Amino acid sequence: MRKLHLLFAPILFLTIMSCLPSCKKDKSQKLYSNITLYDKPLPVIRAHIQGKWKLSYARGGIMSNNVQYFDDIFWEFGNNSNTIKQFYNDSITLYTIIYWYKDIGTYTSGDKTFIMKFYGQYEYPNVYVVERIVNDTLIIHDNSFDAVFYHFIRF
Repeated sequence: MRKLHLLFAPILFLTIMSCLPSCKKDKSQKLYSNITLYDKPLPVIRAHIQGKWKLSYARGGIMSNNVQYFDDIFWEFGNNSNTIKQFYNDSITLYTIIYWYKDIGTYTSGDKTFIMKFYGQYEYPNVYVVERIVNDTLIIHDNSFDAVFYHFIRF
């Protein structure tokens, strides 16, 4: 009788396991990454931000609780993230070169970081710190003490 129990237990276990739904990863599911970027070397920053991003919302500035939502604004970082294209309603509004330099950034715990700088259509410099990626959301902020934090979703 004891031998029957020893034989029956593994068969019962295998039967139950085969009846449970299998857990397979969906290959179409996007890979999410959580990474702080302001403390990384420039090649790592460039590799993570490369591609097209949709501006979802911005938070902060002079009124720290202010939130502004956006539609149809995209940023695209080109090969090696040396160029940037900005789109609004499928029209290119800016296509220029990014200048990277290392300096003490705001909201980086006093650490030196790589600052992203490019010029807009009025030759006004746009200066940003690439903060981090959280759950496929890129967070970039102005390199200023009343910074606006921009939240982009990978597109």
